[in-house]
Amino acid sequence: MNINNVLCFHDQPGVRRRGLILTKGGMDTQPSVDLVVEAIKSLYNNPNHTLKEEAGRWLQQYQNSVYAWTVSDQLLQRKLDVETCYFAAQTLRSKIQSNFNELPTEVHESLRNSLLEHLRAITGTTDTVIRTQLCLAMADLILLMPEWKEAVPELMQKLSEPNQILTLLEVLMLLPEEVDSRHLRLGANRRQEVKEDLQKSSAAMSQLLQSCLNTSTDNSLTLQIMVLKCYSSWIILGVVPLNTMHSSSVLHLAIRVLTQHTSTQNIHEAASDCVINLLSRFEKESEPGLEQSMYETIIRLEDPYQLSVSEEDMEKCLNYCRIFTELGESFLLRMVSAPPSSPHFTIPILDTVLLCCSHPDYELPDVTFNLWYRLSEELYSRNDDSLVTVFKPYIERLIVCLSRHCQMEPDMVGCLSEDEDFAEFRTRVSDLIKDCIFIVGSSSVFRQMYSQLQQAQQWEQMEASLYVMQAVARNIFPDEEEVVPAVLHQVLALPFTLHQAVRVTAMRLVGELSEWIDRHPETLQAVLQHLLQGLQDPVLASDSATALESICAKCREQMTQHFTGLVQILEQIDKFNLKPDPAKGLVKGAALIVSIMPKDQLEGAVVKVCELQVSPLVAIMDAPRAPKLVKNSPSDPVLYLDRLADVFRHVSPSNGCVIPAPHPCKGVVEATWPALSRCCDLYADDERITERTCRTIRFAVRCLGIQSAGLLQPLVTQLIRLYESHNHSCYLYLGSILVDEYAGEPGCIPGLLQMVQAFIAPTYAILSKPDGLRNHPGTVDDFFRLNARFMQRAPLAYLQTEFLKSIVECGLLSTVLEHRVNCKITLVL
Repeated sequence: MNINNVLCFHDQPGVRRRGLILTKGGMDTQPSVDLVVEAIKSLYNNPNHTLKEEAGRWLQQYQNSVYAWTVSDQLLQRKLDVETCYFAAQTLRSKIQSNFNELPTEVHESLRNSLLEHLRAITGTTDTVIRTQLCLAMADLILLMPEWKEAVPELMQKLSEPNQILTLLEVLMLLPEEVDSRHLRLGANRRQEVKEDLQKSSAAMSQLLQSCLNTSTDNSLTLQIMVLKCYSSWIILGVVPLNTMHSSSVLHLAIRVLTQHTSTQNIHEAASDCVINLLSRFEKESEPGLEQSMYETIIRLEDPYQLSVSEEDMEKCLNYCRIFTELGESFLLRMVSAPPSSPHFTIPILDTVLLCCSHPDYELPDVTFNLWYRLSEELYSRNDDSLVTVFKPYIERLIVCLSRHCQMEPDMVGCLSEDEDFAEFRTRVSDLIKDCIFIVGSSSVFRQMYSQLQQAQQWEQMEASLYVMQAVARNIFPDEEEVVPAVLHQVLALPFTLHQAVRVTAMRLVGELSEWIDRHPETLQAVLQHLLQGLQDPVLASDSATALESICAKCREQMTQHFTGLVQILEQIDKFNLKPDPAKGLVKGAALIVSIMPKDQLEGAVVKVCELQVSPLVAIMDAPRAPKLVKNSPSDPVLYLDRLADVFRHVSPSNGCVIPAPHPCKGVVEATWPALSRCCDLYADDERITERTCRTIRFAVRCLGIQSAGLLQPLVTQLIRLYESHNHSCYLYLGSILVDEYAGEPGCIPGLLQMVQAFIAPTYAILSKPDGLRNHPGTVDDFFRLNARFMQRAPLAYLQTEFLKSIVECGLLSTVLEHRVNCKITLVL
C-alpha cells in the first residue's frame, strides 16, 4: 500500500452516525458499494464456477485494499442480507487484525465509535456469525489501541441494554482469548498492560456476570452458557484472582450443571471448560481452601459420570474425563513431590481417571494419555524407587485397561489398516506403555499378558495380549528364563488357521524379541524356520521380513552360519509378497552380517549381494522402456537402486580391514559404477529415479571414502553435463558429498572448484526466474549446502575464487525465505 494514503472519518450526508471514508487506496479507485455487493452475491450464489472464482479473486483484492475500511462500514449500515453483512464484518475484523497500521492514530477513536454503533445495532435476529465477527473486531481493536483507557468499563456502559447483553458478553469472552493470539502484532509489554487492565476490571466483570444470572429472560440458557464461557476465558488468562472464586455464582452454576447429568450438552460442555480452566491455574498458583473444596467437589462427580455411562452419553463422559484428568495434571507435581510416607491428598484422583480408562469407548483413555506421560517423565527424572512404588499399582491397572481397549472387533476380517483411527490409537497405546514400562518392569507386564493369553477364549483377546507384549519385548532382560521361552514356544506353534491378525502380531513379537534370541542361540533355528514359513505367506511376508531384518541386526554372529540361506532368500525376494521397505530391510540385514565376516569372505559376500541388485537393474535398462513406469514393481529401477544403496550404507567392515589396505567393497563399487553412470544418463528426465541414483552413488562414495578417488573425475564430469541440461538439485547435493570427502586432498581442490563454478550459471538461471528462490527450495538448499561444505573443508581456496561475491549476494537474497535454507556460508562471511 502507498504510504501517502490518507484515511479520514467524518459525518456523511444522510447518515445519522460516523462512517469511514478514504481518499486513496490500494486499488485504482474506490469501488462502489453496489459493485462490492454484486461481487459478494456472485461469490455465494452464482452457479457459474468461473465467475465465482473471478469474484473471489476480485474480493480478495478489495479486502487487501485500503478502501475496504470504508465500504465494509457502509455495507454494515445497509444490512442487506446475511452474506453481505457477514462478508463486511469479516473484512473489518481482518483489516483490524492484519492491517491496523494503515490507519493513522488520529482516526482510531472514530473507528472505535463506528464499531460500537455496529455492535449496538445487533438485535436478536442478527445472525450469530455476524455478531461473532464484529465482537472479534472490537476485541482486537481494544488490544491494538493502547490509547483507549478503561475500555471494559466503557463497553459495559455502552452495551448495557438487555438486548445487548449477549453482544457484550461475547466481546468480554473474546478479549482474553485474543490477548495471546499469534495473529495480532502485540509486544510483550502491551500484552502485560492489557492483562493488568483486565485484572483491574475483573471485579466489575464478575458483578456483571452475577447480575446476568439473576436476570430471568426467554433465552436464559443461552445467557448462562455465554456467562460460563466468558468467566472461563478470564480465568484461563489468569486475571481473575483465585481468592475471589469461593463465592463466585458462576463457579457455583458450573458445579451445579455438572452434578446434574441431565443438563443439556452445550451448557455441560461450557461448565466443564470453566472448571478445567480453573483447575489449570492450580498448577502454578496456590489457594489451599479452594483447592481442597474443588477436589472434594470433583470427586463427587463420579456418580453423575457413572449415570452418563449407563445412559451412553458419550459427550458428557468425555467432559467428566477431561475434568478428572485436568485435576490429576494440575496437582501432579505436588503428588510426586510429597514424601511416600505422607501422600498428597489428590492422589486418589488417579483411581477416578482409571475409572474413565475402563470405559468401553477408547476415546476416554485417549484423553488421559498426557497425564500418564507426564507422570512417567517425573518418576524417571526423580529416580526414586520409593516414589515409583507409590504409583506402580496405578500403571499396572492402566496397562490392563489399555490391553482391553486394544482388542479388535470379533467380526473383523483381515488386519487393521494403518490409516484407521483405531490403528493410530493402538500405536499411541504402544508408545505410552513403552514410556511407562520402567515403573512396573517389562518382565512383570510380560508375565501378566502371558497369563491373559493363557486365559483368552477369543482371538481378539489373544491378539491384544500379544500386542502389549510386542510393545515391551525390547525391554525384556536378555537373561529372562521364566516367561519368554514359554511365550516364544507358543508363538512359534500357532496354527495357520488362527485369525491372521493374531499371526501378524505374533510375527512382530518375534522380531521384537531378537535381542533375547541372540542370548539364547538354541532358539534361533526354530525362529528362522518360522520366519521362512511366514515369508511364503502373502499375509505375513512383510512382517516376517521385518522380523528377519531385526534378527540379522541383533544375532549377527550366529547368522553368519545362515548367510547362504539368506542369500537364497534374496535371490527369490521379488517372488515374495513384500512391501518395498521390508524387502530393503532383508538386504540391509544381509549387509550387516557381511560387515562382521572375515576379510577373505567379506569381498565375495558383498559381491554376491550387490550382483542380486545390479543384474535386474541392468536388465531393466536393457529392455525397451515402458511407456508408463509402475512404481515399486519389478520393472522399477528405484527398487534395486534403494537396495543397492542399503548395501553400501550398512557394509562397515570390522574384521581385519585396516586403512590404508584396500577397502573390501572397492572392487564391487568400481564394478557397479558403469551401471549407475548409465542409469544417470538413461533416466535423467525422471527426477525420482535420478534422485535415487544419486543417493546410491552417495552411499558408495561414503562407503569407500577417499578410496573412491577413481570415480571422482568421471563422476564430476557427468554431474556437470547433466546439471546443465536437467537442473535436478540432487546433482548439487551429490557435489557437496564429493566436496566433503575430497576437499581435504589438495590435488582434488581445483577440479572441485571447477565443478562449483560450472554449477553456478545453471543455478542462477533457475533462481533468477520470477519467484525462483521461493519456487525452488531444494535448489537453494542444496546449492548453499555445497558452498558451505567447501567453506568448511577448504576455506582458503574457496575464499580466493572470483565467484564468491555473487554467491554471497545470492545468499543474502535467500535469507528472507520462509523455508529453512542452508545459508551458513553467508553467516560465516
